[in-house]
Amino acid sequence: MNELPGKDPNTEHAELNERKWDSRAATFDQKRFDYFRWMQRRVIGLIDLKPGCHFLDIGCGTGWAVRYVASLLQGEGEFCGVDISGAMIETAQAQLRGFKNVYFYKTSAEQLPPEDGSVDFAICTNSFHHYLNPSKVLAEIYRVLRTEGRFYILDVTADDPLIRLINDRVGQREPEHVKFYCSQEYRTLSAAARLKYLNGKWIAYPVKVHISEKVALAG
Repeated sequence: MNELPGKDPNTEHAELNERKWDSRAATFDQKRFDYFRWMQRRVIGLIDLKPGCHFLDIGCGTGWAVRYVASLLQGEGEFCGVDISGAMIETAQAQLRGFKNVYFYKTSAEQLPPEDGSVDFAICTNSFHHYLNPSKVLAEIYRVLRTEGRFYILDVTADDPLIRLINDRVGQREPEHVKFYCSQEYRTLSAAARLKYLNGKWIAYPVKVHISEKVALAG
C-alpha cells in the first residue's frame, strides 16, 4: 500500500477504499457483477437460517445479501449491513421499500454497530483482503457474535504459489489491496480472536469460504 507523507496509514487506507467503492456504487447491481451475487448465494446456502435470527453482512456493498436473507425469512429477524462506502450505503437504503427489519450503516469493519453478543450469523464476502487490521476486525466479530454464532469469510485464498504470485501483482496495482490469506493464516487469525475455525469450503477456485464460531469460554 502506498502511503502519503505525514498521513495516518489507517485513515489513508480507509479513504482509498471509500473512493474506490463510491465510484462503483452506481453500476454494482448491473448484470456484469452477478458473479458476486452468485458467490453470496452460495455462502448463504451454508447457513442454517432460522426466523428471528440476527444476520450481519460486513462490506455489504449495495445490500443484496442482506435483502436476500430478509426475504428468505420474510422479515422475521434483524438484518444488518455495513460498508465503508457512503455511496454503496445510499444505494442499499434506496432499495428498502417492501422490506422490514433491514438496516444499513456507513462504518468500517473495525467499528460494528450491533450490541455485544447479539449476532447469530455474519458474512464477509470478497472484502476481507482489503482490511488493513484483520485482527481488529475479527475482535469486533467476536464481540458482536453470540455464543455459537458463526462467521463466514469468502475470499480468494492463497493456498498455492500461483495465488501468492497474483497477490503480489494485485498489491502492486491496487493500493486498496492488503493481502489474500491462505487457509492456515485464517486458522491462526481466528484462534487469536478466540474464534474456533470449523471448516473451509471451496466455492470456485481460488475462492473459498472460511467458517469460524464463537465458543463458550471454559469455566
